[in-house]
Amino acid sequence: MRPVGTAVARGHISPNAVTLFGVALHIGVAALIVTGHLLAAGLVAIVAALLDGVDGAVAKASGRITKFGGFLDSTTDRLSDALYFAPIAWLYGVDPDISAHDEPWVAAVALVALVASFLVSYVKARAEGLGLDCNVGFAERAERLILVIAALILEPILPVLMVVLAGVAVVTVLQRVVHVYKQTRSVEPGR
Repeated sequence: MRPVGTAVARGHISPNAVTLFGVALHIGVAALIVTGHLLAAGLVAIVAALLDGVDGAVAKASGRITKFGGFLDSTTDRLSDALYFAPIAWLYGVDPDISAHDEPWVAAVALVALVASFLVSYVKARAEGLGLDCNVGFAERAERLILVIAALILEPILPVLMVVLAGVAVVTVLQRVVHVYKQTRSVEPGR
């Protein structure tokens, strides 16, 4: 991403503008999902996911790394997660205009994936806020993005990939909670 970040920085585009443009693309992805255009949503999501890495590269290349920029990036990452899972839940559970999407259980699994994805990030942030290490788990945001984009592009297996995604996110939350517990247990033995 470094060469891309450098090129964008030369155009005097702020890293926060790149972040917000990525959110706009994610809104477009959500609109495509709720209208049943999953392949198009997946292709636009690839571009949006790439922008998630460009904003940091632009910040580094332009020397504009700020606490607010990091905060904005993390906050918009959570919004972007919601803009994948909530529309999938809508498509499969609330307004299944297309008979192939009339599977309410997929909506429920998408909501589990949404909550678990939020928890993956929250648990790490909370642990780090307490001064603890929490770099464990095999379903970081990048892996979850790859799975949800694959689910959109490979529409017939979206239900299966939603189950996989929800499962790996839940396991990652548990891995992080156990990891934090072990760290606190070693310094707080009576707990």
